[in-house]
Amino acid sequence: MSELLERIVAAVVIAVLFCAISVKCLGALQQSGYKNKTFLRWLSREGNLTFNRLSVLALCLALSTAIVSLCFSFAGVKIALVCSAVPFFLLLTMYIYADGKHALKVPLVLTGRVKRLFAAYFLVVASVSFTLVSVLKFLMIVNGSEMYALIAYVPVAVMPILLPWLLCLANALTGVFENARNKRFVKRAGEKLAQSNAVKIGVVGSYGKTSVKNILSQILSEKYAVVASQQSFNTPMGVAKTVFDEKTDGAQVLIFEMGARKKGDIAELGEMVKPDYALFTGVCPQHIQTFGSLEEVYAEKRRIFDYTKNSVLCSMALKDRAKGEEKAVFVQDTSAQEVEYGATETKFTLDISGEKIPVSTRLLGSAAVENICLCAALAKVMGLTATEIANGIAKLQPVPHRLELREENGVYILDDGYNCNAVGASAAIDALQRFDGGKCIITPGIVECGVLEEEINRALGEKIARANLDRVILVGQTLVTAVKNGYIAAGGDESKLFIEKTLDDAKVNLSDWVQAKDAVLFLNDLPDIY
Repeated sequence: MSELLERIVAAVVIAVLFCAISVKCLGALQQSGYKNKTFLRWLSREGNLTFNRLSVLALCLALSTAIVSLCFSFAGVKIALVCSAVPFFLLLTMYIYADGKHALKVPLVLTGRVKRLFAAYFLVVASVSFTLVSVLKFLMIVNGSEMYALIAYVPVAVMPILLPWLLCLANALTGVFENARNKRFVKRAGEKLAQSNAVKIGVVGSYGKTSVKNILSQILSEKYAVVASQQSFNTPMGVAKTVFDEKTDGAQVLIFEMGARKKGDIAELGEMVKPDYALFTGVCPQHIQTFGSLEEVYAEKRRIFDYTKNSVLCSMALKDRAKGEEKAVFVQDTSAQEVEYGATETKFTLDISGEKIPVSTRLLGSAAVENICLCAALAKVMGLTATEIANGIAKLQPVPHRLELREENGVYILDDGYNCNAVGASAAIDALQRFDGGKCIITPGIVECGVLEEEINRALGEKIARANLDRVILVGQTLVTAVKNGYIAAGGDESKLFIEKTLDDAKVNLSDWVQAKDAVLFLNDLPDIY
């Protein structure tokens, strides 16, 4: 009985330590949407040293435990094995400390699902550890050799190289429960939405959904009690979380982002929300990696027409693609007149059905003007007056990390770090050019463009070259080659081009150059899984 207890205690202690060194992998799995395939692609990505570090750790653990055990063999097998545990615990503790010094850019969020996954992972690691210790103990008894006994438990030290796959196993096991639970949650949310008398609005498009949602929410708040989906939630689970927020019970208007990474996503959201109105921002090669082509991207996004009860207000970028849609209402470019793009604000005259409204906003760039026109058009349809629309626009605040302007130590920072796309990138570079001081861009490129990724990033490099910026800092290894090639091909000054491994390195590079009144554009701060 005492031997069994010893093995259980050993398995628990080992599991605690191995789970502690897996926190970064758990965070990456969360960023991967709990998809094992995406997580393993991150693990095997060029330049990602996570698995290499685990392999080196396993090698060091195996060698140190074996050597210490052999060195103390004169004291007997039991004492030698106890002594060999010292470097095992010491090295793991050092690894945990060192790993904590380099946190993920997107911290692990302790959601209920993560906690359940972590508990399952602990049980999987503990079970594997207990089984391995038991088998090794049995082999030690069968072999009977003292020399073998001294190194019998070395295979336990090699377990770190198995941890990513054990995490995937735990994720697969919990996924069965989580998927069923999520479906029930989403179904109940759909039932609650069906009973709601609130006007429901869907926001669809490859870009600009969060910005449009926030703009529309602010404008409509001048007349109605509005609740919009939180942050960038645009999945059925994100919609469901918003629906069950206590604020929705008294809402007169509900606004939901509707995202699509694969075929069927918009149909699922449309069936769930059944919007009264919708806004369609446009399509671009974002997520073409999962759809295969731009035509397939549009084919999925256009499903919003099938589920919207009334009109779908579309940007003019969709005029050719959506001209045959019965519910499509196109918002004319001429809605915004006498546009003045400033470095820190945008002014224009908004024309709605002949009624002209002078507008001034802190939102920057041509995309902001298009988004405001789109939202103002729907606000007019929903009964807001020109004064109410103008008041709502005046209160608009920049959306965090979406061409958000702030000033730090006299330097203008344009933060366009969230989920960059080709359309937004072009507008962001145009906004950067409007500043008077030195101008710098820091970017890793644009992701999730599938077979067009190299072409799009080459075009980004060409755009940067034509902007004639004072400093260009490319970050990472994922896409910088294509951006660099485009930059050079378009005649960009190579003496102004720098490539850094990490964003922190890029900031150090920037600090050597930047001074007051300069402007810096952070374009697309990629999550860790890229």
